[in-house]
Amino acid sequence: MTEGQNRQTQEADKAALSALGDKLRTKKPQPDQPKLVEGTSNLAVGLKYASEFTAAVLVGAAFGYFADKLSGWSPFGLLVGLFLGLCAGVMNVVRAAKDGMDAPVENTEAD
Repeated sequence: MTEGQNRQTQEADKAALSALGDKLRTKKPQPDQPKLVEGTSNLAVGLKYASEFTAAVLVGAAFGYFADKLSGWSPFGLLVGLFLGLCAGVMNVVRAAKDGMDAPVENTEAD
């Protein structure tokens, strides 16, 4: 084969491959690209729950500790404060989760 025939064959092959690629792209369904939803992420919601729970437990423990110091009932004030803090923390998380479930869902469909 001469160099001129080789170039013509390569150009014809490139054109044929390009045409075949175009046909395949039109026949093959394209996967839907994931849509980025603006708003709160799952990480942000989880950190919100964790911080509310932790804050409630720490506040309950602090009240119990100071109740121990004032009353002199060494372990009982802290134990009661921790228990009340845990209860308050669980109530906060349940309330926040319920509010999150009741929130309207944003439309993520392509416009």
